Amino acid sequence: MKNLLGMLLVNLFLLYLTPVHVNAQTRPDSSSSQRTGQSPVRSFFSGGTATVVRMTMPPGLNCGAAKVTFQPGARTIWHAHAGGQVIVVTSGTAWYQEKGKPKQIIKQGEAVVCPPGVMHWHGASPDGPMTHIVTTPNLDRGGVTAGAVVTDQEYMEH
Repeated sequence: MKNLLGMLLVNLFLLYLTPVHVNAQTRPDSSSSQRTGQSPVRSFFSGGTATVVRMTMPPGLNCGAAKVTFQPGARTIWHAHAGGQVIVVTSGTAWYQEKGKPKQIIKQGEAVVCPPGVMHWHGASPDGPMTHIVTTPNLDRGGVTAGAVVTDQEYMEH
């Protein structure tokens, strides 16, 4: 079921999404003030380089989307989405963790659904790059809540 959901979402994105812009690769220690949407890219990622391509959704869909490529070791900070989030891995292997739960490994073609308001992080393993497409449904419920940086210890815990 997880693979079927992932493949359906990937096909939807490939058919209906158009890239808006690409941010240059950013590093968390960069002094630049590059921005993706409304939050600084450099403060949303740590552990390495991440490249974000924002997507536009067809009119009437209350949803945001982006394609994010993480270099090995790169990850998001702890964060939560008011309307939840769907993560579909399109290449490589992702690591995903919800606060208070064990880390999950999500492989190419698989998807995970993060419930609304749940603090979580996601990123590449230390062994290779990873790309995923994320959607944030129910944008009318609010945006993202940023948390702390995922420490190296949290990242490496099994």
